[in-house]
Parts: sequence; structure tokens; C-alpha cells
Amino acid sequence: MKITVFIYNIFLISLYTSALTYSSSLYLRKKYPFHLCISVLFLFYIFDDTIIYMSEFLSSFSHYYDLQFLNVPAFKTVIMMATGTCLIFIHHYILDRKISFIDWCIFILLAVSIIFTPMISQDALMVWSYYLPYQILTLYLGFTGILYLKNNSYLIEKYPNIKGYKSLLILTIIFSFLIIIEDTIVIFSFDIYTHISLKINNRSISEDILNIIYAVSAIRYFSKQFNNSIIVKPAFKEDSPDDLELINKTKISNYVFYQFSERYNLTIREQDILEVLLQNKNNQEISNELVISIGTVKSHIHNIFQKVNVKKRSMLIRVYEEFSAENSSIEKY
Repeated sequence: MKITVFIYNIFLISLYTSALTYSSSLYLRKKYPFHLCISVLFLFYIFDDTIIYMSEFLSSFSHYYDLQFLNVPAFKTVIMMATGTCLIFIHHYILDRKISFIDWCIFILLAVSIIFTPMISQDALMVWSYYLPYQILTLYLGFTGILYLKNNSYLIEKYPNIKGYKSLLILTIIFSFLIIIEDTIVIFSFDIYTHISLKINNRSISEDILNIIYAVSAIRYFSKQFNNSIIVKPAFKEDSPDDLELINKTKISNYVFYQFSERYNLTIREQDILEVLLQNKNNQEISNELVISIGTVKSHIHNIFQKVNVKKRSMLIRVYEEFSAENSSIEKY
């Protein structure tokens, strides 16, 4: 049995480490906060699984950890707070939304709950109540994400990765319910909460499966980005008539556009801005077409320029044209 547990934990840690390696490597190359959030998430998954494994493998450590958990579950609280924060930021980075006031309220309620619940009692009900708010947070993110995509259905058709993220949201909802059910059964039927014969099962199989799905999805997504992460560094001078003619002649291919956006990790809104930029429209026209302020347009254009490493629109167009020429042979419609 111990060999099985050992192999299982090696598998989990190896999987999380692979996802962490991809995301941290991309963060070091591109310095995007999204990659950093993913890296921190899997780093804490590794910490959490390591502690759980030690509680399964070392009986003396298990008793000490469980006793500390009933009194002051500091380590688990840090894990839940860190992973919960990462999930919130990742969720909004992917959907390109600002974190709302309600989002912060939900997170604050989670924090208050997991900090003060252990002070109420030291029994099965306390442990169950301690874990429940985290699953409420994941359910909240899942349902609000799906509702947002339902109200903005064009995103799924326009951005292929969003369809995959919707599937992850659905799986998050399903497994959050399964985790609650598993916790209820294990905590109230199998765990023992007396200081004399204390025995707590710290692992949730349903949660492990969901984390494995997250890790595999991250590895698949980041491996594609990693292979396409060569940054083009053009060095052009002032705009010329030829540059303006190049802008006017630019044609947008759906496949090339998607690949270009993937390479430079453009957000959904930045892709919207880029699409209009490639039509040689000025800031006011972009503002009118996308129904956003001039200031927001300028901010997004600045971010696009930084990511693509250009300083002017004509330089951006040249980079896009060169990318389009390189990928024309594998273009798909």
C-alpha cells in the first residue's frame, strides 16, 4: 500500500512540476502576470501534496499535523488563501475582465471563514465547515464564468481557447460538488476527532482529479506557447509612404490572426483592438467601433506594442505581415 501511495504522489508532484516549469519559463521570457499566477498555483499544489503525502507515509508526522490542524490549521489556511487568490486572478486574466466588487467580497468571506472557523470547535463539523467555503469559491468562479461566456457567446466562436476554458469551468463545477460530497462522507463517517485516537484523511481524491485536469490542460496550452515563443525584434525608422501602403494592403486571416495572438499572448480585448488596428483605423474609430473610451484604446494599444516589441503601428503591421508570410503555408480556414 505504501508503494502505491509513493508512486501516486510521485506522479502528482511530477505533473505539477511540469506545469510549473512551463509556466515559470514563459513568465521569465515574457513577464506576463498570467504565467506568474499559474506558476504560484502549481507551486502551492506541490507544497500541499507534499504535506499530505508525509501525513500518509509518516505516522508520527501525521498525528502531529492532524493535532495542529485541529488547533491552528495555519499551513492549510495559507495553501487555500494562495490557491484561491491565484484561481480568481487566472479566471479574470483568461476572460479579460476586471475583478469585481462581488468577487472581492466572496474572497474576503472565504478568508474570514477559514481563519475563524477553527476557533469555534474541534470536531467533524468544524473541519467540514472549514473546507466548504473554498468549494463555494470554485463553484462561484465556475458559474459566473459560464454565465459571462453565455452572455458573450461570440467569444467562444472567435477565440478557440475560450471553448477549452469553458469545458474547464464545467468540470470545476462538477468536481466541486463531488469534493463536497466526498468531504461529507469521509469527515462524518471515517475520520476520528478525539485527541486520544485522532485520525484525519487529508487527501481528497476528487480534488486530486480536478488538479490533474488543471495540470494537463496547462501543460498542453503552455507547450504550444513555449514552442511559439520566439520574439521578433524589428528595428524600423519613421513611417514612410510604403509603410502606409503596407497598412492599407494588410489582410486579416483568421488562422494567422489566432496564431499571432497566441505567440504574443494577447488578451481578448487586445485581440479586438489589433483586429481593428489592422484595418488602419485611428483611435477614435476604434473607440466608436468597440464602444470603449479613447483612454482605454490607448492603454490597450500600448500593451500590444510592448508585447510585440514595437513602437509604432507601421512596425506592428510589418511584424504581422512577416508572421503571416511565414505561416501562410500552413494556413487553415
